[in-house]
Amino acid sequence: MSQFIKTLGLGAAVWMSSLSAVYAEPTQITQIFQQLSQSPTVRADFEQQKKLPSLNKTFVSNGSLLFSKSYGVAWQIKRPVQADLIVTPTKLVQKTQRTFSQIQVDQSPYSSVATLFLQLMSGNEQALAKNFNVVSANYSPAGWSMSLTPKSSLFKKLFVRVDAQGQQYVNQIVITEKANNLTTIRFSHQTSQPTTLTAAEHAIFQLAK
Repeated sequence: MSQFIKTLGLGAAVWMSSLSAVYAEPTQITQIFQQLSQSPTVRADFEQQKKLPSLNKTFVSNGSLLFSKSYGVAWQIKRPVQADLIVTPTKLVQKTQRTFSQIQVDQSPYSSVATLFLQLMSGNEQALAKNFNVVSANYSPAGWSMSLTPKSSLFKKLFVRVDAQGQQYVNQIVITEKANNLTTIRFSHQTSQPTTLTAAEHAIFQLAK
């Protein structure tokens, strides 16, 4: 699987130790998921920036995203290379012009964050809770924010925090790794119309069948 998948599967931020015994207000969490789950289909553009302080470099990738509550999330990467990454509740699939690979979600060490966006947009609070503690959540009609920390010892070795924020949709996800590498994914031009998939969009998810 590509570095993009690994980036999606690593993440999150500084003062975790001071929050390890703190949990968010359940009502706030429920309101956020209810807000997000209202859109069965979302299309958006995205830009991902991965900062590596040790190398003093920032790597940028961008493309488009398709979310379907019935199928999953398809990341169509346009730059720096063209590739499709399809994430469903059970599979991670990557397709380039020359390669095709797939793996079961439960066999991937990066599955928890790779499926995070799918769980948020689906309003699947129960699935997200298997891998994360929600340590803070704030909701208002003007916008919401949520901070999560990993549950398992394996993921605690890789990252310490994931921060998400948005309004009608997820607008930004920030992942900070143990080595202080920072990944920021920003979404723009989001729309929930049309609510049904086109034939071409449906074909993308068929790759994960």
